[in-house]
Amino acid sequence: MTQKNYFAYNVGKDITKNAFRIGASQVSKFFDSTANWYREHLLGEEGFIGNTASHLGTVVHAGIEMFVETGEVDYQAIEDYVLSIENPEVDQQHILSQYGPMLDVALPFVMQNMPDKVEEFVFHEILPGIGAGGSIDALRGNSIMDWKTTSAKTLPTKFTRSYWFQQMTYAWVLKQQGRTIDYIKLVYISKNETGRVSEKTGKPLKDYPSQISVVTEEVTEEGLDLIGSCLKLIAESVHTWNENEELRHLLAQDMRLKAKPKPVLFIKE
Repeated sequence: MTQKNYFAYNVGKDITKNAFRIGASQVSKFFDSTANWYREHLLGEEGFIGNTASHLGTVVHAGIEMFVETGEVDYQAIEDYVLSIENPEVDQQHILSQYGPMLDVALPFVMQNMPDKVEEFVFHEILPGIGAGGSIDALRGNSIMDWKTTSAKTLPTKFTRSYWFQQMTYAWVLKQQGRTIDYIKLVYISKNETGRVSEKTGKPLKDYPSQISVVTEEVTEEGLDLIGSCLKLIAESVHTWNENEELRHLLAQDMRLKAKPKPVLFIKE
C-alpha cells in the first residue's frame, strides 16, 4: 500500500525556497541551549540523531497519518522501517512491541476527531531569507493537534515550555497567513506497560495500558504577541550572525566562536 514516505520529516523545501527556517520544535532551544542551537543550525554541527523513544514516536505518527490519508495502516511498512534503523542504540524490538497497542488507542480517538489535514507544512518569512515554520501534525477546524508519545505512567495535564513554543509558533505562522487558530492541543499517547515483573521480588507489577490524554490551551492575542516577538528576535539574531562574524561568539554565548585576530603582515614604523 505505502508509496509515500511516511517516516521522513517534511522540511518544506518547495515552500521555504532555501530560506533559513526557524523550526517550530527548536524555538525553546534557542533560549535554553543557545550555543548548541547556533552550532547545529548555523554551523551545521550534528545534533540529535534519534533514539528509541523518538523512533517510536515516528512510527506512531506515521501510522496515524496513514490512517487519516488512506483509511488503513500499513503495518508491514512500519516494521520494515523499524528493522532498517541502523543506530545500534535503538531498541528495535521495544518499538515493535509498543507501536501496535499505542495505535490501538490512538486510532479510535482519531476517528472521533478526524483531522481536516495532517502534516501540513507552513512557513512565514520574517526577514528576507529568514522565516519560521514546520510540519503540523494535525489541523481540525480552529484547532492544532499534536501527537505526543510518552512513557509517563501519569499523563501530563499541562503544556511544557518547549511544546508551548512549538504549537504557538504554528498558530502565529497561520495567523500571518490569515488563518485563525483558537486552540492548541497536545494528544498524549502513552506506552503499553503491561505484563511486567519486578526484578527484585519476581512479583507482577501494576499494569499501565496505553491511553490517550488531551491537554488544551486557548490561543490568546497575548500569547501570539509573545511568540511573535520571540521569533522576530531569533530572525534578527540570525541576520546579525550572517552579517557580523565578529559578533558570533556574543550571539551564541560561546567564546570558542570568537573570531581570531587577522595576522599582521607589515608593521608600520
